[in-house]
Amino acid sequence: MQILLLIFKLLGFFINHASEKKKFYIDDKWTIELPPDWERIFLEIELELDNSPIFETIFFKPGSDLSIGVYYLNLLKDDNYRDVEADIPDVIAVFEEIMDKIEDKKEYKIPNYKNSKFKAYEYTYYENDKKFYAIKTGFFMKGCLLRVNIASTIKKEVEKAMYYLFSIKQVDLKDITYFDKDDSYK
Repeated sequence: MQILLLIFKLLGFFINHASEKKKFYIDDKWTIELPPDWERIFLEIELELDNSPIFETIFFKPGSDLSIGVYYLNLLKDDNYRDVEADIPDVIAVFEEIMDKIEDKKEYKIPNYKNSKFKAYEYTYYENDKKFYAIKTGFFMKGCLLRVNIASTIKKEVEKAMYYLFSIKQVDLKDITYFDKDDSYK
């Protein structure tokens, strides 16, 4: 009986740890939940639209070519000589302008998922003599474009990683207050 109880405890331990996720913060504005063995780095890139530098947060699984790159843009428009947040159609236009730079892309549809504030494209590219499959997505909000790029040498790995996108959430204001008091999370 003791052995059976021990086996059930061990199974419970493994099941609990198998489903654990680690919450990563993206510029103190967004979170994404990924397995605890993932890591992140920050990369300065030039924005495709106007060559201005921006920081992209890259999440990656060590020992794998799988990576998720995330950045967001605050988009403003001129409204009678004052800047206001861009409307969603304007945000979509910015995303489409970014995507126009990519050749041989096609729209990617997530099965059983439809949302007018989300769009994705799939394409391939070569880097260091390896062929990568990528899905670039845009989340559209008033005044904000959240762009997420998932890439790997294995197509199935990228498609499976698409479901991590559903864990992306805006940071709760209570968390931001905590961040102001404690810098140890960085």
